[in-house]
Amino acid sequence: MAEKDSSQEIAVINDEQGLLFLGDQKAITAFLNDNHLASRAFTVRAAGTAGVALKVAGEVAESSGRWVKLTKESAELVKQYGKKGALQPGVVQKKNGQIVKWLKFESPGDLFSPAMAAGVGGMMAQMALEQSIREITDYLADIDEKVSDLLRDQKDQTIADLMGVALELDEAAAIRSKTGTLNEAAWSKVAPCAQTTSRALAYALTKLSGIAEKLAKAGNVDELDHVLGSAHDDTALWFAVVAQAVQTRDKLSVLELERALAEAPEVIEEHRSAIVEARKERVQRVRSCIDQFRDALERSAEIARGDKLLHPIKADQGIEKLEDLLTLADQFAQCLDLEMDARVIEHAQSWDKVVGQFVGEAAADAVDLGSKALEGAAELGGKALEGAQGAGSAIGKGASDLGSAVGKSAADLGSALADGAQQFGDALKGVDPGKITKSLPFKLPFGK
Repeated sequence: MAEKDSSQEIAVINDEQGLLFLGDQKAITAFLNDNHLASRAFTVRAAGTAGVALKVAGEVAESSGRWVKLTKESAELVKQYGKKGALQPGVVQKKNGQIVKWLKFESPGDLFSPAMAAGVGGMMAQMALEQSIREITDYLADIDEKVSDLLRDQKDQTIADLMGVALELDEAAAIRSKTGTLNEAAWSKVAPCAQTTSRALAYALTKLSGIAEKLAKAGNVDELDHVLGSAHDDTALWFAVVAQAVQTRDKLSVLELERALAEAPEVIEEHRSAIVEARKERVQRVRSCIDQFRDALERSAEIARGDKLLHPIKADQGIEKLEDLLTLADQFAQCLDLEMDARVIEHAQSWDKVVGQFVGEAAADAVDLGSKALEGAAELGGKALEGAQGAGSAIGKGASDLGSAVGKSAADLGSALADGAQQFGDALKGVDPGKITKSLPFKLPFGK
């Protein structure tokens, strides 16, 4: 077995939001490239703790490395090379068995002093928040231009306040980037922003819940069409507001951690933990709203499918709009890294199949009607016969004949209805409803 080369050892810290790789920079970069993992530079300057060193593989190394977001792909790396909290090394080998990298999953306390370990945890939390900020920025950049115009043209005071807060935070972040710290004057401007972002988030989620409730209350395709008229633009707008509120709060959290690292490093771990938990709760509220919204879409699709017989065109158009809304919800959930169950809006059957099904059900009802009429007629004849026996056999015989005749006629009626309905359904197969409606000299009162 090849001897372990300490210069190739890579320390890995996993905080459930990301992976921090520390050690030889070339070895780290090569390893991450081999595994197709995107990463960002992690340096001491980002934490305002320049000059601090750590010990890796018995050597004093500069405290810099690469940070990788914890995704399905990077989680597989952890599963393959090391378990959470484990100190056992993971060995990376070439196909010929040659050892090229040594991975050792460490806890911060194994590499740093207690104070510095807490600081590294705070820095990793900052990296995770900054990654989320970038992803939301990409989402907002990709939204429809029309929605962007609506967002800019909004005269709602809550949205205006949110946009103002976002500008203040961007300015504070620029100061931090240039100076490496956040002074008291800059912090005093952004400290009150938490209330504004929370209010904007709650307001936008309420708006989305309102749209979901209107969709759920629609009792037919006409009412659904009325709600869907403005639902797409409104939904896209309020998803964008939610995204901006979450992003703005993340920006504030990054600056909070920066301030805590500089002012109260002894409590940075408690501060970091509180920020992480608060964000989880915030995102969970968003998830609940998305679930409510998607449930409403499925119920609305069921209403549309049920009205396909009388409103074939409007029902199909409604389902298409509901599909667009589901796509908006899924894209938004993806931008926040929310793993949602896969859902699909079920389409309605073609109109001729819906008509055939209706006719078939009508035929079955007609047969049932005929059968019940026969039973009733027989009962009528029987009772008449019983009454007639007291008055005379001649009258009884006449009543019996009457009951039989009525029963036979009712049975014939049910059979005829059933045969006619089935023939009508067969004749409709292959008929194009669109061509029929266009060729009529008058407009139908339904199907628009």
